Amino acid sequence: MRNNQRRTGQHPDSTPSSSSPKTQMAFTTPTEFVELPSCGEFYSEDHPLYKQETIEIRFMTAKDEDILTSEALLKKGLAVDRLLENLLIEDVDPSTLLVGDRSALIIAARISAYGSEYKVSIRCKECFTINEILFDLKTASLRETCFDKEFLREEGISFNKETQTFDLVLPTSGVTVGLKLLDGKAEKKLSEKDNDKNRVTSLLSMFLVKVEESADFDTVMDFVDAMPAKDSKYLRSILPKLTPAVDLLQMHRCENCLHLEEMEVPLSAGFFWPE
Repeated sequence: MRNNQRRTGQHPDSTPSSSSPKTQMAFTTPTEFVELPSCGEFYSEDHPLYKQETIEIRFMTAKDEDILTSEALLKKGLAVDRLLENLLIEDVDPSTLLVGDRSALIIAARISAYGSEYKVSIRCKECFTINEILFDLKTASLRETCFDKEFLREEGISFNKETQTFDLVLPTSGVTVGLKLLDGKAEKKLSEKDNDKNRVTSLLSMFLVKVEESADFDTVMDFVDAMPAKDSKYLRSILPKLTPAVDLLQMHRCENCLHLEEMEVPLSAGFFWPE
């Protein structure tokens, strides 16, 4: 992520004169360019981010903070979308952004607003002690597994540009399926089903969009319901590896039991509100 120089200053037309006792000030909010984990490779040709490796956003302002405190927007789950909509320089619908690209923008916005240090409280999985952990958001790196040709070849996965799907043969059933990366709309639908008793099939129905060349929804859902559990587990394990994203992993040792584990930065509700 690369920050440009601060561009706050006086408007050219606001030069004071003897006949003008007041100086009219105009301020321009600084911007930065954020690298997209997807590199624009997994958008359709008619999407504004097709083949685009970076996108420009402006720094957060006090007015943007109002969005994050709006109870109405928070209840509807629209606060982040509205924030991104305000920050994006280009005319792009935030809900159409891939999940990994959305995360990259959210992290960049948070760093520009409050800095890279992010303190969270996490319970140790071994002794259940609450530990205070300080993450450095600038250590984020782009996950590039989906661009790893050797990995894709080993797994027998190919990317179909026409359908924008990752196509592969399932190891147990031998059925050929197509997986589509989740965008903001799909992520929102999935979060609304967090308490759904059909959580597994709901997740599969979000990203499995093609079965044996058929993209018919009913056909896909019939297969999801009848899919062998081993194939289901395989798909759920492979999706994160295919999803271009920002990795925020950090090793942490519990202060109480000294248990060591690799942890990922939790993007909780307090992400934009440092202590």
